[in-house]
Amino acid sequence: MEKFNILNTFFNIISNNESAYIRDLFSDYQYLQEFKKWLNDKNISFECLTAIDEEAMKMLRPHMKSFEVDILLHIPFEEEVKSIIHNYEDRLQVVMIPSLGKKIKYSLDIHDEEIDYYEIEDVFHYNDLSFLDPFPSFLTALDQVDEWGGALIFSKDNEVFYPISSKEESLFVSNVLKKKDSIFYLLKKEYENSYFLHLSDLHLGRDKSQKGLNQLTSSLNSLIPKLSSTYPIKALITGDLMDSPNRKNMYLANDFMNDLKKKYKANVTFILGNHDVIVHGFNLLRRQKSKVVAYLLGENIKVFEQEKIIIIKIDTTSEGNLARGKVGIRQLNEIDDELEAISHLEEYTMIVMLHHHVYPIDKAQFLKTKWHEKTFINHIIETSKELIDANLLIEWLDKKNIHYVLHGHKHLPFFRKIDDKYIVSGGSSTGGLKESKSKYISYNLLKYDVKEKRMKTCLIFYDDKAKADCQRVEVYLFEEEKYEVNGNDEG
Repeated sequence: MEKFNILNTFFNIISNNESAYIRDLFSDYQYLQEFKKWLNDKNISFECLTAIDEEAMKMLRPHMKSFEVDILLHIPFEEEVKSIIHNYEDRLQVVMIPSLGKKIKYSLDIHDEEIDYYEIEDVFHYNDLSFLDPFPSFLTALDQVDEWGGALIFSKDNEVFYPISSKEESLFVSNVLKKKDSIFYLLKKEYENSYFLHLSDLHLGRDKSQKGLNQLTSSLNSLIPKLSSTYPIKALITGDLMDSPNRKNMYLANDFMNDLKKKYKANVTFILGNHDVIVHGFNLLRRQKSKVVAYLLGENIKVFEQEKIIIIKIDTTSEGNLARGKVGIRQLNEIDDELEAISHLEEYTMIVMLHHHVYPIDKAQFLKTKWHEKTFINHIIETSKELIDANLLIEWLDKKNIHYVLHGHKHLPFFRKIDDKYIVSGGSSTGGLKESKSKYISYNLLKYDVKEKRMKTCLIFYDDKAKADCQRVEVYLFEEEKYEVNGNDEG
């Protein structure tokens, strides 16, 4: 993905995403050389980069500011960055993105000096869909990854991704690009998509949760406006809203959910986690616990009639012991009774949300496994967090023909298809996943195709709230076997 990374660095400069382009340029000298060569090939002026040789590179750090580069090397680095932004931020940018597993098949016929045209030469395979600091407009393309290849077209204030699968469509886009005032209107396609924002393990009330909450809000403010749907966003929170269920934290949780409703017009659904019903590691007294459970309003299922979706809320805390959860046959029978009352149940897609994990989960590939995570003691600890009656729940899921399961608890984002079921785990949405100097908040965005009645994509966002200050987006496709290709196929 070297060619894409270079293009991504350039567009992060235009977007003035300082932390991203500084880290890209000054983390690896060989990459800096490749970037300078690319600029030269494109006739893009960035003269002061030529002054940075290997000796100068030793003075630079990937987390510094532009003005600090000026001071250290006595070059007008910050001024030249501003010049590039000034020259390119108002121009129309067109990027051709290939289909998964293939090189670009169709090109656009553009002969306009006011349009900058690029083609991504890399071949994206299913396992390649992990992006560090994608430039802001690229999120629009990631939202439509199931429609790749196509053209990502953006300017300072507008952006659109248009799928291209034929010569006729490429000619259509080429002709539209000649109509300056109506490009984005003519290329905007309407999709029958509904979005699920999966949050988990916020632990509101914990000393460090507020910083993570600020980071989450900032990230969602950038993402949500890029989503186009006629349906309200569904925010699903899979437990541990609070770090401990006292009155203050309940108010914090309530305020947070109200903010989701006001800012993003979201429909909010939540379930309890073990921290929502324990105080400092001990189970609540029955009277205290009943107050928290009453706060859940006793819902076992939630129906979205317009999209024909049923959310099944499973409480794994009522019969569990400390961090280890349990479903219980009684709860499943109660859910069965509620489902039987729904006419034409076969027309609905059912999604289960619970707190504790059903299957063992592991880290994303870019996160290292620490030595203590491989020990026998750690295995014992992890076993204590498992769902006690996982097999009972799995049998019930199979019986009900349920394919989508969302959970939290371990603070590890996770996506995998297991036995015809898609298991999606939410990390801590206010932070809790550490890696070297980084500490990530994370959340998931799932896209559901209302017309086809199935999930299409899952984007897992990792936002670093530590000094490194970066974002990684991992992209997964449901029904992934349709997209997997031979690693050597570039045709």
